[in-house]
Amino acid sequence: MKNLTVSSSPHIVQKSKTTRSIMLDVLVALAPALVMSVLLFGYHVLLNVAVCMGSCFGFELLFSLIRKKDFSRKAVKQSSCWDCSCLVTGLILALNLPRVIVVDKWNWNVYRTMPDIQGIRAADYVAFSGDTLVLCMLASLVAIVLVKLLFGGIGKNFANPAATARVFLFLAFGLTWTNTMGLGSLLSASTGATWLSSLGKPTGGQNFFWQLFIGNRGAAAVGETCMVAILLGYLYLSVKRIIDFRLPLIIIGSAAVFALLFDGLPHHLKGTALLKNMLAHCMSGGLVFGAVFMATDYSTSPNTFWGSAVFGVGIALFTMLIRAFANAPEGMSFTILIMNCVVPLIDKWMVPRPFGYTKAVKEKPKKTADSPLPYNETDKGGAKI
Repeated sequence: MKNLTVSSSPHIVQKSKTTRSIMLDVLVALAPALVMSVLLFGYHVLLNVAVCMGSCFGFELLFSLIRKKDFSRKAVKQSSCWDCSCLVTGLILALNLPRVIVVDKWNWNVYRTMPDIQGIRAADYVAFSGDTLVLCMLASLVAIVLVKLLFGGIGKNFANPAATARVFLFLAFGLTWTNTMGLGSLLSASTGATWLSSLGKPTGGQNFFWQLFIGNRGAAAVGETCMVAILLGYLYLSVKRIIDFRLPLIIIGSAAVFALLFDGLPHHLKGTALLKNMLAHCMSGGLVFGAVFMATDYSTSPNTFWGSAVFGVGIALFTMLIRAFANAPEGMSFTILIMNCVVPLIDKWMVPRPFGYTKAVKEKPKKTADSPLPYNETDKGGAKI
């Protein structure tokens, strides 16, 4: 009898998910994108990943120990760094970095990204730069300490740490992305938003969209190069119910509509050209990667489905506005940061209805003998009738 327990219906025992298990699932989902980035750009990507993840882990551990003023072994074991959320931030940050950052020795004014030359990968002749290590550590410091821990830790940060760190690098060292115009390096296209004016012209013996699907070397960040790898991560997270599978679909679907409105139709594209332009917008840049791994962050996304729908449409809207009208080929990180700031307002006005709630019906007052008689409207004196 001591082993008998009483539980409420339904009698289903389900293993509860912890923060650590969720973060480990996200790391597994990011593994295909990491593998493809290494295959496309070389082993130096692993060095960037190691520096970013190690720096994020170290900064969170050090901050926790300093805050508690306790450097004992027990304090180390109780640190929040062991929930692996800092490792997820470090990996996403590393996958958001450009291909190879090359800097003239200690000259901080000439940051640039080494482009591919005549089909030879930059990774083939540039192994690693010490300045890259400095940038990775600096971005990790911004993501973990300034964005996450100073606002209370996991679940209390107002914005996605990795997206904020990428925006910080872009603003502080803007020339890093200057020579990487995304897919423009793959196509002999015109400048501006209509970089797909070649309409899927084969490059290097392969179809343009096939390159986007299996992996291209013209992306501004190493993690957004292969749609197959990102889709595998999306399917894994959706099946494990780590993310709401509808939010990435809303973002990508809305982006397709806005691509038609802001880029395709204004440039008088028709028929197949219009559809190819829309498809290339959806498959290029950090749109899919950000929609799957960054926009679905629990603490920086709305709590309701309709709130998430507004959130997703807003991300797609601002991203396409930046791509079509701003002087930047990409805008996903900026847009995620902007919409993260709008989430509290969305949650305030889009409150979920309590379970079993029904709107109360107002009953009409019943007339009784004591009820006051109406006034005669024609009687100026207001006499009762």
